[in-house]
Amino acid sequence: MMLLALDALVYLSLFCRDYQDHGQMLIAHYISFVAITDLGILFLPRDKRHWANIFRTTSGISFLILVIALSMKGLDGESLALTVLRCGLITCRILHGGYCLRRYGPWLDDLRALPDYASRYFKNGNRSERWGCAYLLIGLALLYFPQLAYWTHYNWGETRFDDVLTGLQAQAGLNFCIKLFIFEIMVLGAAQKLMMRSLIALLFVAQWPLMPGMFFLAPIPIAHAAVELYEVCLVFLAYQYWRQSRTVPIGT
Repeated sequence: MMLLALDALVYLSLFCRDYQDHGQMLIAHYISFVAITDLGILFLPRDKRHWANIFRTTSGISFLILVIALSMKGLDGESLALTVLRCGLITCRILHGGYCLRRYGPWLDDLRALPDYASRYFKNGNRSERWGCAYLLIGLALLYFPQLAYWTHYNWGETRFDDVLTGLQAQAGLNFCIKLFIFEIMVLGAAQKLMMRSLIALLFVAQWPLMPGMFFLAPIPIAHAAVELYEVCLVFLAYQYWRQSRTVPIGT
């Protein structure tokens, strides 16, 4: 309960912005990468939820750097008190994530075993499961080519956002894509995987009608849709697998 309450307060403070300002909407969109994918924690088996501790900690560090960098440029909104509150809540999230990481793991033995586990998952998986592993490739691409991903967004002429959000875009390689890769290989149930993918895809696609200019006016227009298309494909594949699992025992 403490985890859910703390994270809810962190995101409430981060999303509390003046959305009449397109720049603040752009910032919120970037924060949503992490917020939406954090919901995948709800579908992890109980004995696998400790894997989320890594990403709660790393994303907390990313958020703290984001808020401080924006504040130094005068881009975090007009309320200094809200900026201070954000920093305080994010620091609590980092400390809580670090505490959970130390107490519950994953530990070094878990990390050493992860490549072999992921390899067996991919080798023995069906098409739906293998497609989900592509999050790892997307994450590596973001880490190495964050500028290309940033160019799929329009900044409304406010160039002061560019360096800060490009950095956050690179960090999304870990806090968004590699996190989802871990969640994909840990969520084995067909129904749970379908629900996780559906919720994530729905929340990403739903942003298009709210901020169409961000995607259509971008330096590389509409290219952002590749991510949403991939997520919708994952939902379709998960649905097929779920239907099959109801009639044919998995593994037969």
